[in-house]
Amino acid sequence: VLYCTVLYCTVLYCTVLYCTVLYCTVLYCTVLYCTVLYCTVLYCTVLYCTVLYCTVLYCTVLYCTVLYCTVLYCTVLYCTVLYCTVLYCTVLYCTVLYCTALYCTVLYCTVLYCTV
Repeated sequence: VLYCTVLYCTVLYCTVLYCTVLYCTVLYCTVLYCTVLYCTVLYCTVLYCTVLYCTVLYCTVLYCTVLYCTVLYCTVLYCTVLYCTVLYCTVLYCTVLYCTALYCTVLYCTVLYCTV
């Protein structure tokens, strides 16, 4: 009876110990797996969002830079053409005015001296 009791207690103890170790191992592995999975998903999400954000930021900065440079170039070109046109017209007007005044003066003086 004592032998059976000791055997029973030993088997019971080993069974409980085995089940406890098995339960803890399964629990530990499940928690570890879930943690690794969660961290992997979190890392991939953060990486994806960072790459997406940086790409959008880069494209926006590039677009704005190109737009700014285009507008600046066109503005400078327009102002240069406008300035040159105004300058050309002013010089042309003054030249025509000067030549007309000179012609009229010479004509007036010629008529005045020829008639006297």
